[in-house]
Amino acid sequence: MNKIILIGMKSSGKTTAGRLLARSLGVRFIDMDAEIERLHAEQKGERLPFRDIFKRHGGEYFRAIETAALRALVGALREESYVLSTGGGLPLAEENRELLRGMGTIVFIDVREDVLLERIVSRGIPAFFPYPDDPRRSLDEILAARRPVYSSLAAVRVECGAEAPEVNAGKILRQLKEMGLED
Repeated sequence: MNKIILIGMKSSGKTTAGRLLARSLGVRFIDMDAEIERLHAEQKGERLPFRDIFKRHGGEYFRAIETAALRALVGALREESYVLSTGGGLPLAEENRELLRGMGTIVFIDVREDVLLERIVSRGIPAFFPYPDDPRRSLDEILAARRPVYSSLAAVRVECGAEAPEVNAGKILRQLKEMGLED
């Protein structure tokens, strides 16, 4: 049974590669951002994109609803194959790491910093950047904190640059097959 979880920074291509990977494996694709939006709408009666949930309700609320959505998925997906794309901050909470470890094979999509920075700032400076006037410094600090968490959690690490999403999905699939983690 294929149960693959993609982790990595914002704009690392988790969702796009995840959709392609799920299609090639013939399994369900789940986007954690969509799950957060759905749960928020259920609880608050308010339909918002995940970015707006974070902006309007704050990081603490966002992380709490993210964990609640992950808990709900754990119960719902026991007998199902899937590819799950997580948000960049989801693995930072210990409870989330414990949940993820029990959900399947974790793949860290590790994108070069220059590529990440260009992708991230192309949509504007994110709310979680500590230095809005210095995005490079912000990204450097965030990566310094997150990369060790991602690396320690992942069974597979896929290094990427600015390749097409199809190339990155292919890299993930090859590494899973080489490790005997994909059936």
